[in-house]
Amino acid sequence: MDFITVTVILLAISTAGVLISIGTMLLPIGGAPAAMFTSTGIATGAEMMLTGSGITGILMSAALFREGGLIVMVNAGLSSAIMMSTVMLICNLLAVYGRGIPPALYTREKDPVTGENVKIYVTPGTTGHGIPTSCFISGVIGAFLGGFGGSLTFIPVFRVLMIKSLGLTPSIESIFSQLVEVSGSSAVSSIAAASIAVLGMFLINANITAYAIRGVIEGWWDPKFKNAPRTALACFLASMVFGFITLLFIL
Repeated sequence: MDFITVTVILLAISTAGVLISIGTMLLPIGGAPAAMFTSTGIATGAEMMLTGSGITGILMSAALFREGGLIVMVNAGLSSAIMMSTVMLICNLLAVYGRGIPPALYTREKDPVTGENVKIYVTPGTTGHGIPTSCFISGVIGAFLGGFGGSLTFIPVFRVLMIKSLGLTPSIESIFSQLVEVSGSSAVSSIAAASIAVLGMFLINANITAYAIRGVIEGWWDPKFKNAPRTALACFLASMVFGFITLLFIL
């Protein structure tokens, strides 16, 4: 491959790391306290939340491997957003009908989206519970960015492997355009390798972002979200190193 193609691939993977990082900080992560509904968000950590929604995006990217880059990325983001919406909906059903408590924020007096005064519903001794409207919307956006970023890694890794297996030289145009003449059976090994690379990206960037979240985060209005620019820069650099190592293996 020429220098420009390699540079574009590295920038795509690095940008994916930024999207994954910001997407993680937008997810309503409640950690262990949310399991007992004593904290706003879903009862799990950043790595599990992002990987769960990201795998959905990977499956969609694999299913649409012949399509153009933009179509794959948008559909991967949408599938991740749908998966996260389902999880948040079930979390609210458990909170409202299982525990009899209303979704409520802790870091804001009013819901940033609806303007409703939700602080009055917070149970004393807790830091909120359930998934309020603003958390739901923030989670959908975060999952979309995570899925979009994951496919932005999947596409170049998969296309380079696939094009090289056909005995051709990868270029920017061939990497992000359609692969009409490629059969599913011949693409299986390339899809598997690209999926493993994307999972690595999710775990690396989610771990870095978890240090900024430190347990729980509600959404873009949460005070911890102020760490997003510094965390995104760290993920950009880490993803660039990861992309360089990945290219060494697949070229």
